[in-house]
Amino acid sequence: MTMPALYQAFAAYNQAMNRRIYELCADIPDMKRRTDYGAFFKSVHGTLNHLLFGDRAWMNRFDG
Repeated sequence: MTMPALYQAFAAYNQAMNRRIYELCADIPDMKRRTDYGAFFKSVHGTLNHLLFGDRAWMNRFDG
């Protein structure tokens, strides 16, 4: 597999997993989504924020 094809496969996987997690979290009420459960990023909201920040950081690296 070429490097561009590998990165395209990574991007497709990331997109599919993001879609899945956002679909799963869409029905969580805002109050529960923001509740601190003691996880690394505290809440589901904090974890989703971390994923978004990570995706944006990587896109900035690729796209400038």
